[in-house]
Amino acid sequence: MARLSTGPHCWVVQRTLPVYSVTDAIPPCLPDWNRPCIRGATSRDYSMFAYFENNYMWSSAVNLALMAGGDLGQIDRFLRPLKSQPPTPEAWLQAWVTLGEQQSTLAEKDIQRQFLASASSRLLRAGIYTLTGERQMPPGPAKLEAYHTGCAAFRRGAALLNPPLERVEIPSPDGPLPGYMVPPRNNSKGPVPTIIFYNGLDSTSEVLYGIIRNTFADVGIACLIVDTPGVGEAVRLLGIPSRNDYEVPTKAIADFLETRPDVDTARIGLLGISLGGYYAPRGASYEPRIKAVAAWGGVWDYGRLWKDRWEARTDRTSVPFWQLPFVMGTDDMEGALQRLAGFKLDEALPNLTQPFLILHGERDTIPLEDAKAALAAAGSKDKELRFFSAEEGGCEHVGADDPEPSRLFVLDWFLQKL
Repeated sequence: MARLSTGPHCWVVQRTLPVYSVTDAIPPCLPDWNRPCIRGATSRDYSMFAYFENNYMWSSAVNLALMAGGDLGQIDRFLRPLKSQPPTPEAWLQAWVTLGEQQSTLAEKDIQRQFLASASSRLLRAGIYTLTGERQMPPGPAKLEAYHTGCAAFRRGAALLNPPLERVEIPSPDGPLPGYMVPPRNNSKGPVPTIIFYNGLDSTSEVLYGIIRNTFADVGIACLIVDTPGVGEAVRLLGIPSRNDYEVPTKAIADFLETRPDVDTARIGLLGISLGGYYAPRGASYEPRIKAVAAWGGVWDYGRLWKDRWEARTDRTSVPFWQLPFVMGTDDMEGALQRLAGFKLDEALPNLTQPFLILHGERDTIPLEDAKAALAAAGSKDKELRFFSAEEGGCEHVGADDPEPSRLFVLDWFLQKL
């Protein structure tokens, strides 16, 4: 199997997916690994904006792009033809890449006129649009090309921000972990509080910036966004799969922050979104330099969750099933589920003593009972579950149907705790 890799599990240019050992169990609703299962769930079954009727996976991705700063009018112009086509990853990728190219072309015209704010905005969106298409594409040359294109556009846009994002590289036992430091926007000269922001199941730090943007920076808090094991560049280019003991990268990141004179190391917070709702509490449970931790989506036993999804062949996942072996660095789903067996918080959370926040929605694809179990197990005296009902909004996974209340609640909470 041809690969281009600097690590043992890098799948970035793999032309075909491995042969999965459990394919005999795939039902007719899942004809291949690349196509979302559309067994019959309709938009009535969830509260988020259903751009693609009866296709939760693609609608979820559209909502994520909007959450990350995408524009509905722009997205609609390029994705509308997909509504009348079979749902293939190739068509999906092409639509998003073409949208990204259009935004990049318009940004060049802005640069020629020295309209740098306009150019930066367009380039950041171009990157996020392209990476939205890339995330649903199985490993291979097209995925790799889209990833490089999306990152290049994003970084050009990030360099035009005022102040610009800072590219960082954090030494760790797994190898260098790349990311971005989002500086505060108040020209603070002294050490400032800093939030480490962990991603979920194989998105990218570029999209994660789009989700949080300057929420912390606007109030004088720096934000460090890192492609940790199993995420973004770490898994795509460096071959670093995910790991259950996230205290290892958390320690490395805390060590890195201690080398920076612009960081107040007595005021470091940790936020994780989606699967980051496992990574962040796990890391903080064994790292006392983290002073407060928030899970934007409660997680308890991630292995059991995906085992149930796999056995049910659910159509309510945000990514195709192949994504799990890709992130875990295994050759098949069976191996991925074996690795995921260690992704549970029952032993870690009793060690957690820092203030702990969980945000969870009524219609999240992760059961509310998991969020409640995590809260109950935490050793923290100061702990809270912020529940978002369907009536209030923000009730879907990570509040994607109405994300702003979650974003601002997290901000206000960290302002009190750090």
